[in-house]
Amino acid sequence: MANDDKKGYKIVLTTSRAEGSIYGYDPFVAFTNTFPHKLFPQRMLDEWFKPMRNKDGSAQFVPYGLRKVESLLMDKFGEDSVITANAADLDHFVGKDTKLICMTTMDPVGLAYVSTTYNSLIGFGGDALNASEFRWLMEQPAMKKPGIKKMLGGAGVWQLNEAKLVEKFGIDFLYHGEAEESLVGAVEKILSGEQKERDIHGVKPKPEQIPLIKRAASYGMVECTRGCGRMCKFCTPTMRKRYSVPLDTILKEVETNVKYGSEMVFIATEDIFLYKCKEKFKPNKEALVELYSKIAAVEGVKYIQVSHGALAPIVFDPSVLEELTPILIEKTRWTPEYKAAYPKKFISVEVGIETGSTRLMNKHMKGKALPFSVDHWPELVQQGVGNMNDHDWWPLCTLITGLPDETEDDLLKTLELVDDLKGSHSFLTPLLFIPIEEAMLSDAKRVSLEHLSELQWEFITRCWRHNIDTWAVDNKLKIHALIFSAYWGISRWKHGKNSFRPVMKLAGLPEDIVGGVFTSRSTGQFSPNFKIPIIGEKEAAIILEDSPEEDK
Repeated sequence: MANDDKKGYKIVLTTSRAEGSIYGYDPFVAFTNTFPHKLFPQRMLDEWFKPMRNKDGSAQFVPYGLRKVESLLMDKFGEDSVITANAADLDHFVGKDTKLICMTTMDPVGLAYVSTTYNSLIGFGGDALNASEFRWLMEQPAMKKPGIKKMLGGAGVWQLNEAKLVEKFGIDFLYHGEAEESLVGAVEKILSGEQKERDIHGVKPKPEQIPLIKRAASYGMVECTRGCGRMCKFCTPTMRKRYSVPLDTILKEVETNVKYGSEMVFIATEDIFLYKCKEKFKPNKEALVELYSKIAAVEGVKYIQVSHGALAPIVFDPSVLEELTPILIEKTRWTPEYKAAYPKKFISVEVGIETGSTRLMNKHMKGKALPFSVDHWPELVQQGVGNMNDHDWWPLCTLITGLPDETEDDLLKTLELVDDLKGSHSFLTPLLFIPIEEAMLSDAKRVSLEHLSELQWEFITRCWRHNIDTWAVDNKLKIHALIFSAYWGISRWKHGKNSFRPVMKLAGLPEDIVGGVFTSRSTGQFSPNFKIPIIGEKEAAIILEDSPEEDK
C-alpha cells in the first residue's frame, strides 16, 4: 500500500475517522458527531468509519481543505513524497522516512457551536464523538513514533490552545487560517528544523495561488466562493474578502471528484447566492443558473448538495429559486426513496437566522440583510423561508442565544420569530453563543448551559418542538415519552429548575397547564406576504464601509 512499508512517505496527511467519513452521502448525519460518544453503538461506528480507499490504499475521501493542502504539498515536494491516509491506515504509510504528519480538524475538543450546545444539553454519555475520535487518532501507534513532527490545522485548531491540550496530544505546530500563501513555506521550515514558533498564522492568498484538488473530497465538495463580506461579528468568513471561483475551475474539481468515485457534489460557500453577486449582495441569477446547470450536466453527478444560503437574496429576487429548483430537485439526496418519512422531494440548505431581535442585528450583523435593512429582519426571515417553501426548499436554520448584550426582550423577539415560523417546512437548530478565533467577538463571554435562564430554555425547547411537529409527526408519542423519561431520570439533576417547564412542554404536556415565560400566539398557518423596502445607497455604504472588497 505504501511506496515502501519500511520507509513510508515523507509527509502524511490525515484526519479523524469522524471527520473523514461521508455517512452514506448524508452530510447531516455528521452533525451527530457533536453528541456524546457513549450514545453510539459500536456496530454503527464500525459501519460509519469503515475506511474507503483509492487503488493505492490512500484515503478515498477526506475534507476539502485537506485536499487543497495535499495539492500544495504534492506540487512542492512531489507525489512520491506525500500521501493522504485514513486514520485507520496510518501504520501503512508512516515509516522511518516520515518527517511530518499533517492533520485537519473542525472540532477536536468538542468546543464548536453544535458540540457545545448538544453535548451539554444531553448531559450524559461523555464528551462529543468528534472529541473522542480525535483522541483515538492521536493515540494511534504512528503518532507515537519518535522523530516525526505533527502539525494540526483546520477551523477547529484554536480549540487545542483554549483547552490547553497541545502538549498532551504531542502536537508540535498549530496552523491557523488559510493555507495557500503560507503553508508550504512553513512546512519547509519544519522539515529543515528552522520553524521554532508553535502557532503559525497563514496569510490570505491571492486567488491564483489556490490549487485544484487532485483527489476526491468528502461529499464531492467543491468551493464556489470563499469569504463573504457581510461583516457579522460572531463569524470568521464574513470578515474575509469575497472571491468567486471561475466556472471552469469549479467544473474541473467536479470532474476530479467524480473520477475518484464521488456520486455527490457539495457546493462549499458561505452563501450559494454570493456567486458572482451584484452590488449590495443582490443575486446574479444568470451566473447561478449557468453554474448549477453545468455542474448537473457533468456525467456521474448523482446528487448536488448546496451548503449555506442567505435569505435576503431570494427575498429580493424570488425568481432565482424558480430557475434553480428544476435543476437541483432532480439531483437532490432528500427523496421518499432515500427515507420513507420524507413526503416528497425537497432541497435542503443551511440558513443563519441567528436572532429575532433587530437591536442585536444592528449591533452585531448589520450587513446580513442587505440589500434590505436589518430593521425588517423578522419579516425578511419569514418571507425568505416562505419563498423557499414555495419552491420545495426546506432550510435548516440556526439561531443563537447568548450573543453579547442579549436581554430578555431580545430573546422574546427571537421566541416570537420562532413562533411565527410554526407551520413552515424548516428545521430550527438552537445554539449557544461561543467566541470563535479571528471573529470580532472572539473575546466575548462563552455561554454556559448551567446558567441558562428559563427564557433561554424556552428558546431551545421551542425550536425542538417545532422540529418534532414538522419532521416527526408519526413518532411524537415515542419522542415525548423519551424526553420525559430522560429528563426525570437524568437531566433534571444537571439542568436545574429553569429547565423544568420548558422541557415538560417539549415532552408533550399541555402548554396551558404547564405555563411558563412564553405562550404561543401562532395559528400554525404559515403564509407570509411581506413587502420589505430596499435599503438606501448611503445607508448601505455606511454598513459596508469596513467590508473587504471582492476579488473579481
